[in-house]
Amino acid sequence: MKKKDLSFKIVLGILIALLLIGLIFGIYFIFKNEFKVKNFKKEINIEYKEKYKNKPGNICYGNLISCKKAKVESIGKVNTKKLGKYKIKYKYTYKNEKLNLNQTVYVKDTTPPKVTIKEKEVLVCPNDKIGNIDMEIKDNYDEDLSKNIKTSFDKEKNLVTVKVTDSNKNTTTKKIKAKVEDKTPPEIKLNGNDTVYIYVGGTYTDEGATATDNCDEVNVESSNDINNSVSGTYHITYTSVDKSDNKKEIQRSVVVRNKPSGKRVVYLTFDDGPSEHTARLLDVLKKYNVKVTFFVTGKGDDNIILREYKEGHKIALHTNSHNYQTVYSSVDNYFNDLNAISDRVERITGYKSKLIRFPGGSSNTVSKSYSRGIMSTLTKEVQNRGYKYFDWNVSSGDAGGTTTSDGVFINVTRSLKDDYSVVLQHDTQGFSVDAVERIIVYGLQNGYTFSVLDENSPGAHHGVNN
Repeated sequence: MKKKDLSFKIVLGILIALLLIGLIFGIYFIFKNEFKVKNFKKEINIEYKEKYKNKPGNICYGNLISCKKAKVESIGKVNTKKLGKYKIKYKYTYKNEKLNLNQTVYVKDTTPPKVTIKEKEVLVCPNDKIGNIDMEIKDNYDEDLSKNIKTSFDKEKNLVTVKVTDSNKNTTTKKIKAKVEDKTPPEIKLNGNDTVYIYVGGTYTDEGATATDNCDEVNVESSNDINNSVSGTYHITYTSVDKSDNKKEIQRSVVVRNKPSGKRVVYLTFDDGPSEHTARLLDVLKKYNVKVTFFVTGKGDDNIILREYKEGHKIALHTNSHNYQTVYSSVDNYFNDLNAISDRVERITGYKSKLIRFPGGSSNTVSKSYSRGIMSTLTKEVQNRGYKYFDWNVSSGDAGGTTTSDGVFINVTRSLKDDYSVVLQHDTQGFSVDAVERIIVYGLQNGYTFSVLDENSPGAHHGVNN
């Protein structure tokens, strides 16, 4: 046999062997049973609040000739109402064969805000300041995007650009035609009340006013016709003009009243506070320049007591706890409780009050349940210790059967005395506070004057019943 023929046969044998091996492996892979994975994504993005449905892909078990669908079980949850990354584990089974695959789901916000401009053109000031734009902004993720609005003005194109960006950096841009002009006058706001009351010969200190303008920095000028030596109603006129000559004027009334003769004095007093209604009450009192007496407790905000004091009202003591069992079980308990509220008032105001009111008044009988004769002892002992106690001779009824401001107003005004009236109200009762302005107006119209209690004021004492 020639050498050339031998080589050919060797090569041919190798080729046939390789072909047989490939055929064997091909047959093996065709009929090999295993999990076939199709359409399975390791990572999925889903929009915020979009409805989520598991995506396990198409997984079967078998070979290239026949593949049976595998059973699938998912472990893990996706909360589409919360941005973040979530892990889902899928378990596939076919008979005794098992396969585990992991999937990451990203909940994202990729939706830009929806911006609706409600006007056809935007006013732009002569100094290029862009005016308020009436627009509606809705976003699928952020509730308030008012601080994420950027505006710019293109003079050449006469266009205003509005860009709104949410917290996930999705941006919406709108362009709107500009109109350059300023026809809006300044806004003026009074510092203090729009009506102020002083007595003839008294001094009025103006609290001034503040002006703002849509385009410019503006000032306020004032003029008045006040004559504090003659009773009557006078006015202070406040004027502000912007750079486009838009002008605004408002007025404050100053009522100059004759001094009272000394009779018909009303002492408005308020127990149990401060409360959430007290600031509103202070606003009314400031409006009419009326001073009252607050018998405070350990409740409420320190800043309200400080405001009462700074605005010229009298701070008096009504015990710290206002708990009958606590304060009336013994003399020591009463003074311990009284000292606690006294210390609070002094800490807040620096003022050491010596004016008190007993919870329930000196005539209360509930104290009998805790200590016989204690009121007879306390009414004397407080005076021995330098205090002066006050009851009342006009009751608003706001701690009893009266539950409306009309009822409080009627109870007080029909009971006012010709000499002095110590009126009991509670600034913890909103409806009672609502009646105060009408009570003050009634008093001013009918020759009454309002004052605070002090060590020389009438105590309006009740008879002691225990």
